[in-house]
Amino acid sequence: MRRIKNFDELNSTSVYAHQHLEELDNFDVVSCEFQSQGHGQFERVWYSSNKNGGNVYISIILKPENIEHLNELTRYVALIGANTLKEYGLNPQFKYPNDILINGKKIAGFLAESEFLGSVCKGVIVGCGINLNLDSDELKNIDIPATSIFNETGKNIDKQEFLDKFLSNFENNYNDFLINGIKGEVLC
Repeated sequence: MRRIKNFDELNSTSVYAHQHLEELDNFDVVSCEFQSQGHGQFERVWYSSNKNGGNVYISIILKPENIEHLNELTRYVALIGANTLKEYGLNPQFKYPNDILINGKKIAGFLAESEFLGSVCKGVIVGCGINLNLDSDELKNIDIPATSIFNETGKNIDKQEFLDKFLSNFENNYNDFLINGIKGEVLC
């Protein structure tokens, strides 16, 4: 059963998750309305806003015993993100290794960071940033072409509803992923 720790503002959900990894359980989620120092791959800045209904800024904590497919985790979460975006009538494309684009513009990014003690995996933190409700003025603050579900559809997206769908899709397919990697039928 997932437990979501909600915050109004954090420097970064992944920084918080790394600092509290010992006390967080498998499938716990750290979520916030605004990140002052959100980041993606190579410490690139992730623009954050909580206007117009908010966006998804979360870190999912995983403590897998089977780490055979750990190197495929970022791709797995990107596939889950893409499948969830399809539920909103969008046609997502992948930008390897961890971004989702709509019409050539970035809508989501994912980053999996593992912590090991020797050869033992202490946990994995999966950072997820998904643009739900950024409007065209806010999208200008991003240094690459970017979009949001709102910008693509004109519909304001209920953040909690989207998050429930995304996390349910993630959890429902996770055991299959641990066993089969991204080759499982459910992810084709």
